[in-house]
Amino acid sequence: MLLPIDKDRICMAGERILVVDDAPDVLEALVIALNDSGFETQGASDGRAALRAFYEFQPQLVLLDLIMPTMSGLEVCRQVRAMSDVPVVFLSGIEDIDRKVEAFRAGGDDFIVKGGSFSELLARIEANLRRAVSSTPTQIIDRFQDGFLDINFVTSEVTANGIPVDLTPIEYRLLTELVNHIGSPVPPTDLLERVWGPDYETENLVKWHMSRLRKKLGDNDPMSKLIVTRRGFGYVYNSPAQSFGMNAA
Repeated sequence: MLLPIDKDRICMAGERILVVDDAPDVLEALVIALNDSGFETQGASDGRAALRAFYEFQPQLVLLDLIMPTMSGLEVCRQVRAMSDVPVVFLSGIEDIDRKVEAFRAGGDDFIVKGGSFSELLARIEANLRRAVSSTPTQIIDRFQDGFLDINFVTSEVTANGIPVDLTPIEYRLLTELVNHIGSPVPPTDLLERVWGPDYETENLVKWHMSRLRKKLGDNDPMSKLIVTRRGFGYVYNSPAQSFGMNAA
């Protein structure tokens, strides 16, 4: 249960916090409590809504439920990390060391078990905000451009050599994973976990979708080495010119 708010506590009033939880009662309680504590708060009930809110609301901290349907908190965190360094504080109903490790590896800054005191949650939020580089809005990478590939992270639109490319959600997520690790191999096991989830173990699934992605990007020419397979290591996106177009969303 959340404890009553200490009205005498000095909070970092006005900071924007995005709260993400698929349980309506928990989401409502957190939003109300944080608003009463002086924060500007917005709620989202699933991963996709959270990413939309992140672009529009530009929070200075994300309070993120770990386990959610469709898109897990881990995947939301990874996508946030690809664009911004705002603090991400995970919430979980279970205190489990493996879950904590996954959360931190995904880019989380803190891990809090649900059911504790609101005072502790508030203190951790304030501590993470203090550790942040700045309390001003963080610049968000909303676009990737390298002279060949153009990815709009806000609209999920992709063009290759100036031509629009119609990608499935799986193909789009595979491409963004590779782009986020330009020049470095991404193991198929990592792609399976990040794109499909921990319950998938068939690497042929990655191979099949990667083949389709290559064809759609026009990378089926033997002379083209846009997406390279490094045996024993993984898949690599070789950018023609490694440069980002960075714009605030």
